[in-house]
Amino acid sequence: MLPWLLWVGLFAGTSLGQSMFTQGQKWQIILTGQPDMTKSPLPPTDAPVWDIDLFDNDLATITALKAQGKVVICYFSAGTWEDWRDDAKDFPAADIGKVLPEWPNEKWIRTGSAKIRDIMAKRIKIAADKGCDALDPDNTDGYQNDNGLNLKNTDLIDYMRWLQKNASAYGMKIGLKNSLDILNTVAPIMDFAVNEQCAQLTECFAYNQFLASGKPVFHIEYPSKLNPVPDAEKRNFCNNNSTGVNGMSTVLKNLTLNGLTIYCDGSQVDTPTKGGTGPGRPPRPTSRPTSMPTSRPTSRPTSMPPSIPPNPSTTSTSRPPTSTPGNGGGGGCRQKHWDQCGGQDWKGCTVCEVGYTTFSVPRLVNAFVSLTPAFNLAVPLSMPGSIAAMVLPVSMKVS
Repeated sequence: MLPWLLWVGLFAGTSLGQSMFTQGQKWQIILTGQPDMTKSPLPPTDAPVWDIDLFDNDLATITALKAQGKVVICYFSAGTWEDWRDDAKDFPAADIGKVLPEWPNEKWIRTGSAKIRDIMAKRIKIAADKGCDALDPDNTDGYQNDNGLNLKNTDLIDYMRWLQKNASAYGMKIGLKNSLDILNTVAPIMDFAVNEQCAQLTECFAYNQFLASGKPVFHIEYPSKLNPVPDAEKRNFCNNNSTGVNGMSTVLKNLTLNGLTIYCDGSQVDTPTKGGTGPGRPPRPTSRPTSMPTSRPTSRPTSMPPSIPPNPSTTSTSRPPTSTPGNGGGGGCRQKHWDQCGGQDWKGCTVCEVGYTTFSVPRLVNAFVSLTPAFNLAVPLSMPGSIAAMVLPVSMKVS
């Protein structure tokens, strides 16, 4: 009888684990402050999945959320040193690289270092001790940036495997944050994915295989404004076959990732929050231009300098790009994500391959002033400027 009961228990536990995350689940993500459980039941009451900061939320908060039937994903930076964290002093100087562009409180770390992994193992144990159901490790794409540590693509793959092994030892699930170029490699060991801006950057189709496997993608887009979300942006971000978002669990958020959330069905919630131990600044959307390994942006939503406003204006110099980086190997220039460009200013954010430069082409017709800012054109350095100004190549980007 005992072996049979053990088998039943194992089967039930496996079934529970498999059903923890399903495609299309409604979710909430709050990385600024912590859910104020004194205001329970917290909206959205019908969202079974909540993604919250590991350090800002204590055992009592997570226990209370789980008592309301929530699956709790705990967010932490797995790829950067953050100077405000309690364990910041434990990071060896030799394993800390360059500062993230514009974010002086954060630096890249050597993810393969035994000492760094000891620190991350402790963080994973903290998550387990607090009762987290799953992990949302961020900033695992340092190799795509000027990190100062000679990080490689293979470092990220190995690191994700290590993180998954440690999470599973405590019975926790784990997801991949952006990092689309390694998605299919590590997909078999990932339980879900978290993505930012794939519709805006026309990258959502990269998740086709992942979605076909039955795993969920928790998807965030940042509209130019939330009240209300412009119709054209909502059509692009929500239930749109042409952008590849169908099947994803989509939320529309502001850049602070606070309690305010718009859903694709038109509903809106503002989850009550309080406190928070991190710097008082909004997060930034995560990484991934698809084919510029040396210029891909960082992927952290919680480390923007205090000077960055929570709701950047919608002018052409302050909002994320609307064009997608071109395919690798074809030459030309590509835009970085906004987080590597200071958040508010797109000047200097076009990255060119060797042999190419950019020319700023003024608006040619006054009627287009309200529709188009200046163009950045990718042209060979050998092409005279007078000729370049007359050419509109296919690699044209709107700056």
